[in-house]
Amino acid sequence: MKIVFIIPYFGKLPSNFDLWLKTCKANPEFNWLIIGDNDLPSNLADNVSCFYFEDIAALAKFIQAKLNMKIKINNAYKFCDYRPLYGAIFEDYLDGYDFWGFCDMDVFFGKLANFLTPEILDTHDIIQRWGHLTVVRNNETCNKLYEKCFDYSTVGEVLNWDMNQGTDERILPYVGQNLGLRCYFNQTWMADVAPHTFQYRMDKLGNNNYTSQIFAWEHGVLYRYFLDEGHIHRDEFMYIHLQKRDIEILNRITGDFMITPNGIYQKTREVNLSDFFSDSRLKERFDLRYKQMFNGLVRKRVMDTILNGNIFKYLIYKRYLSNLWKYTPDITVNTREHNMAELVTHEAGAIG
Repeated sequence: MKIVFIIPYFGKLPSNFDLWLKTCKANPEFNWLIIGDNDLPSNLADNVSCFYFEDIAALAKFIQAKLNMKIKINNAYKFCDYRPLYGAIFEDYLDGYDFWGFCDMDVFFGKLANFLTPEILDTHDIIQRWGHLTVVRNNETCNKLYEKCFDYSTVGEVLNWDMNQGTDERILPYVGQNLGLRCYFNQTWMADVAPHTFQYRMDKLGNNNYTSQIFAWEHGVLYRYFLDEGHIHRDEFMYIHLQKRDIEILNRITGDFMITPNGIYQKTREVNLSDFFSDSRLKERFDLRYKQMFNGLVRKRVMDTILNGNIFKYLIYKRYLSNLWKYTPDITVNTREHNMAELVTHEAGAIG
């Protein structure tokens, strides 16, 4: 099965780009296509290709021609609403692929093939329902599914509304499920780190979180290390998503690396208790930054819905979401297998 992840990206590349690319290269069974204004080689790696567009307006013009409708894209974040249309927009790039998908760059991939197995791919059309990584079968039904995603409005009106409506994760997977497509959603595969806590916590894992937990990328596999009852354990994840965080690279990384709230650094030894300590000064800086970011998001939403006269349209959209989620059965796998964790050391002691 051949899969390509499509990523429009404009502006300065993120600080973790080289490490992100490193985790892509470690998954040779999968491909990535970066589309944007960065002057990158056409082939960054055997499985990572790049297509240059001068700016967002140039890509918008390309999309407009493909969809035969007038559109505007005022910010890169708006591409989230275009993701369900990638099968139609980028069809010329999809020859030979069984699936296309989308993902973020604020992630580090583990061994994707350990999760996206032939058994999962053979029997499903939409795999995962989160914008940081979703896979969609490359066929006419799935590539035109976006036409069914805008019952509260029209395709053109949604694409031209400045506000990102999260069509990629709030609408597409549920519409596909309701129309009888074979869907598989497993939230225990991913380490979706909450943006509001300095210590790593994955809200979607529920009781499978730990007070002290960090991650390590080792020979292409992503592990979570955690303290439990005085012992260090580890288990495997498909990827980690560090949403809305500063990703600080602390030193030059040439091999395996640690991913902790304090920063990312080269792994030169076995994980021990010292890796779990948190820097209180960094936590203070993190809390301040999150407060500023949250207030900015609230102001932006108020500007778009109230000051720009979109409040009625926004309420219709919210009602549509409420009904869509209410009448769509929840098939999400949310229980992590306990036997996935292995004991690393017998005695770790206690922090503090």
